Amino acid sequence: MKAYNYLESPVGKTLFYKSLPMFLGIFANIAYNLVDTFFVARLGTQELAAMSFGFPIIMIVLNIMMGIATALSSLSSRLIGQKKLSEAKETNSQGLLFTFIVSVFLTILGMLTINPLFKLLGVESAVMGYVHSYMSVWYCGMLLMNLNIVGGAIFRAKGNVTYPSLILVLGAALNAILDPILIFGLGPIPAMGIAGAAWTTVFGNGLSTLLIFAKLLKDDEISLPSMLRSINFSIHKRISVIAFPTAMANSFVPMSTAFTNWLLVSYGNAAVAANSIATRIETVPFMAIFALSSVLAPFIGQNWGAGNLSRIREGIKKSFVFSYLLGAACALSLIFFRKSIGALFDNSPQVVDITALYFSFIPLTYGMLGTVFLTNNAMNAVGKPYLGNLLSASRLVLLYIPLAYLLNRNFEINGIFFARVAANLIVGALSSLLIYRTFFHKEPAPEEIS
Repeated sequence: MKAYNYLESPVGKTLFYKSLPMFLGIFANIAYNLVDTFFVARLGTQELAAMSFGFPIIMIVLNIMMGIATALSSLSSRLIGQKKLSEAKETNSQGLLFTFIVSVFLTILGMLTINPLFKLLGVESAVMGYVHSYMSVWYCGMLLMNLNIVGGAIFRAKGNVTYPSLILVLGAALNAILDPILIFGLGPIPAMGIAGAAWTTVFGNGLSTLLIFAKLLKDDEISLPSMLRSINFSIHKRISVIAFPTAMANSFVPMSTAFTNWLLVSYGNAAVAANSIATRIETVPFMAIFALSSVLAPFIGQNWGAGNLSRIREGIKKSFVFSYLLGAACALSLIFFRKSIGALFDNSPQVVDITALYFSFIPLTYGMLGTVFLTNNAMNAVGKPYLGNLLSASRLVLLYIPLAYLLNRNFEINGIFFARVAANLIVGALSSLLIYRTFFHKEPAPEEIS
């Protein structure tokens, strides 16, 4: 395949071809979790419940690391665009050191709070032993996962999206192979139960991190002496300014999911199941948006650093058009087949009806919702995380949650789903306005680019 770079290659083709490996990597990540769930479910309900209780904690850690990865990609890509390669190398190295420090802190905190935290979350004594077995191993291997995530962002900042995506696929394949062996045992290898699932994750992340670091060192993208010599607090501060607003905004997603389930459970377990089916199905088309936004951020970052505003505008326009076209195609498909979708997973008439209700109008907002994700990444790319993340958080906290609560009282389930439509449309419109004022309304000042 022809090599495409962010600064010179045709904009549309560059975004398209670089999004393909990212899509594959995101798919591998989802497969990773599905395989774990499949094999742990065979152990029993208590083991599966234990892993489910750990999921919110794992998501919090992932959100923090994705925030750090976003920040490092933003800083590094802009320096690359400015041809400040030595500064980019120093920033990459300090970014990994920052990741190491945060990971060690989170590991110690996690290990010390397993019992009190999960008791607070409502874990029963019969399940607590399984939670401890899983989370104690997971916490010990957290550092490897985090270095893998942030190391991959360094490649994407430079424009190499293929290598980290292949590493994700390799890790998912290793996970699928080792999961049944370590969980159920094989030959001389004893059965480890739920702890085996955690060890599989550790081994997969260990291999991925080794390959990531080997390539980074070979390509001279990081400096081990810089990481070991001293802490550059100035770089760590710049990372924090972008990382933690991004992590906070992302953390509202599981909170809104829990709130939705709390509202829906009053209509029976079928309503919760239907919402779960619908939200998982809509993840599939959004994988393409997530892949595109992951590429758009370093594309904007490099071109912002190089002062190529015309390429940034073209990239944003084409990305928004793609979001609208994908949203329209998905809306037509899901609305047309809305009655059949729920039946594929659950034949209960109530599940089928509520799933069909969900897909009757919410898909009409997918195009606008996609632009929210694209806007968030675009603003992070140029070091302006606050407004983008504020909009993203506002969609859930200031709009969806209060609207869902109020409309549920008068319109029942319809009101909950209408609240999502309103939140998506309002924030989608505001995101477009923010993009216009940032990238199209005026030329950026020189100090904004530095």
